[in-house]
Amino acid sequence: MIKQISGGDQSLLPLSKTSFSELRKIYRPTSEAQRNQASSTNEWTCLGYYLDHQLVGLIKVKLSGKTLNLSTLAVMPECRKKGVARSLILEAERMFSNAGLLSVWCVEQTGNVEVFEALGFKVAERIESDIFELADSSNVKAIEVRLERQTAV
Repeated sequence: MIKQISGGDQSLLPLSKTSFSELRKIYRPTSEAQRNQASSTNEWTCLGYYLDHQLVGLIKVKLSGKTLNLSTLAVMPECRKKGVARSLILEAERMFSNAGLLSVWCVEQTGNVEVFEALGFKVAERIESDIFELADSSNVKAIEVRLERQTAV
């Protein structure tokens, strides 16, 4: 079951901590990015995927013109590759049926580009990140990738 939940809902914490802890070994947001994210939380709609009354997936979405921006897609490790992410994205498309394009940014070094490509997205842009830094303290820049696809609904 998918339902809309508050971005400040305490049930998000265990899912976010579990899902993003492995990513934090690869990259982390800069302190400026963390401040900006905290101030924009209310602009996003949060959808949760529940399995046996347990939150196992979430996505945040925001409509900007005809583009539905996706953010913070997280799925518990034991529920991955079972259609949770696809279901969340499709529900977001249904909720915002006037959107014509889906757009998502991710950090290339995480391997998530391939996840979104498997969901039908195509790479639209690559940039050196100013808001994310690699956790290995190397001088290599994190690369942000914007992927897009036409809505399916």
